[in-house]
Amino acid sequence: MERRKKRESEFKFKLVKLKDAINLIDQQVNLLGIVLDRKEPKLCRNNDWICTLSIIDGSYERPGLTVNVFSNKREELPNHDGMILFINIKMKSYGGGNRVNAACNKGVSSFALFKRRTDEAFICYQRTSNFRCEERYKSSMEELAKLFPTSCSLDQNLEFSFLREIKEGKPFNLLCKILLHVVNEEEDMSTIFVWDGTDAPPASIGFKDTSAVTNLSLLSRDTLRSFPTVGTILRLSLSNHLLYGVKPGDWVKLYQLLCVVDKGSWVASVTDSTTVTLAHDDHLVEKIMRLVTSFRFMIRESHQSLGTFRFGVFHLLRDLQVTYKYRCIVRVVSAFRSQEEDENRHYRVLLTLEDPTATLEAFLCDKDAEYFWGLGLQNTEMLRKQWNQLLGITRESSVSLGIRNPPWIECCIFSYYTNKADPWNTRLYKIFGTRLLDLEAV
Repeated sequence: MERRKKRESEFKFKLVKLKDAINLIDQQVNLLGIVLDRKEPKLCRNNDWICTLSIIDGSYERPGLTVNVFSNKREELPNHDGMILFINIKMKSYGGGNRVNAACNKGVSSFALFKRRTDEAFICYQRTSNFRCEERYKSSMEELAKLFPTSCSLDQNLEFSFLREIKEGKPFNLLCKILLHVVNEEEDMSTIFVWDGTDAPPASIGFKDTSAVTNLSLLSRDTLRSFPTVGTILRLSLSNHLLYGVKPGDWVKLYQLLCVVDKGSWVASVTDSTTVTLAHDDHLVEKIMRLVTSFRFMIRESHQSLGTFRFGVFHLLRDLQVTYKYRCIVRVVSAFRSQEEDENRHYRVLLTLEDPTATLEAFLCDKDAEYFWGLGLQNTEMLRKQWNQLLGITRESSVSLGIRNPPWIECCIFSYYTNKADPWNTRLYKIFGTRLLDLEAV
């Protein structure tokens, strides 16, 4: 009985050469091959997605075996080339029995895609959620990699961009650290917050955008305090299968991302070619950490040289977590007049401020507003001109309703609370002691 179970188990996990698989019509088999060709996914009549691959191995080369991979989610289809391992894939015949292909249906079949760096272990950069068993196939993977070394290797010459170099609509590769990983099991998606120590460039703001959506607005204060105080933190949503084996704190390489600007904030998205690999021992990680350590040292030295007079140092918006007066360099994304101005003749404006680390709302009120605008507060035309300058509204952007680029300004911000029993949930910010310069002359 035990021998019989052992034979059944061996048969269940046995790999079949492609030349043998084409004769096993209507049987479930396990296949290992190289993706020779991958067609763009298409929507089937039953609303499932299909991706057609051609795969080869040492026994069956061009034009290869056709494999149809089905899924109800497009992002779960094979999204790249490389070495692919199929488990429980069904062989089928068509065209009157003269032609053969294979079908991979989620729930019954599973697959995983692999590549490797020279003389290093294979990296699984995509797998279905029900894939479990590549360990037993390592020797077969090594043999196949010797036959097709180029197809199995990650491109060592791929260039990686820093966040400070991203451009809207241009695909890029990013080496970064995962700070937070939030899983949505119902949608089989994850949201990750990543960081590489550099500041993303200012994002252009649409003329009609009335508010900026920060990547960090939904996170708790404790989470924000755990993040690095230097560099932009970028949010990215992607399928769970792309993050298999990845956890917070890991350094990863994200291939073929795309960045766009949404309501004044950078938003990263995946493409059909996006892959994720671990990058623990990469020399670029060491370089980034040296740069960040050096920058932190300069910040610490500047604080020490000023003694207890912390207000002499510029702060990032992400730092404004305790009751204190801060000096920051920001830009004004949007502004709203409070109704109090009409009822009580108080001047009160809510400004949305932004820097590379965060976005927050700060009040500009009464005497602080008088000092901020100077003579402009008594001169309607001058005030209108100052408002347009502050918000980056030019004659050209007004006519075309195009993008605007608010200037960077230096301002003083007071962080305070309105309820001592709940200082964090009642925290507010206001601008004080700040005079708006003639921005055209700057």
